[in-house]
Amino acid sequence: MLLDVPGHHRDPDQWPEPHRLDPRRFLGREPGPGELIAQGGAAARTGHRCPGEDITVHLLATLAETLADLELDFPDQDLRIPVTRVPTRPRGGMSVRIPTRSTNRVPAR
Repeated sequence: MLLDVPGHHRDPDQWPEPHRLDPRRFLGREPGPGELIAQGGAAARTGHRCPGEDITVHLLATLAETLADLELDFPDQDLRIPVTRVPTRPRGGMSVRIPTRSTNRVPAR
């Protein structure tokens, strides 16, 4: 998955004069949903970052390990990813079957 934050913030369909720094764009109004992705790109200790970033990275790492332990079946499908659409996803979505009798069950916690 790709989220092109710089490209989104410079999209002329989204912003008038997208390459001009103009913080006044937001005076008197809140940005609409999907209009502004307020995530910094600086070092976490010195710059603006999402306050939930550390826990999100930890949860994603844990989820990746858990998913890697599952026996999954991926039926035939169109997994080509169009690079002209951001954010993008496989053309046909993505289907996954989890066998009912998986030997690699995730223990209940």
